Amino acid sequence: MAACVEFIECDRLPTKEIRVYISSVSSNLELKKQQQRIQMVLSGKNIDAQYIDISSNNAAKEFMRASAGPSSLPPQLFNGEEYLGDYQAFEEAVEDERLMEFLKLN
Repeated sequence: MAACVEFIECDRLPTKEIRVYISSVSSNLELKKQQQRIQMVLSGKNIDAQYIDISSNNAAKEFMRASAGPSSLPPQLFNGEEYLGDYQAFEEAVEDERLMEFLKLN
């Protein structure tokens, strides 16, 4: 089964699914690389995810910051509405071969 890549701009989201809060409007090259890396890893492992663009969805940005911290920047990862962590936490889980545990998919 191929991984599902879906960019979401609505307020209704499934309660249990990997969500990656991103920003499509950023001049920060490092942020773009982080978002691409997450997408590449999840796709490579056939893990379905929704990519929610906070630059076009203020409610999503407010939700992300309420969960991850008021000054948090994308990318931020969630399983449903449960906050999992930021890019650094994701990368550490990949390096430690604990990705499924980190994503709470095991």
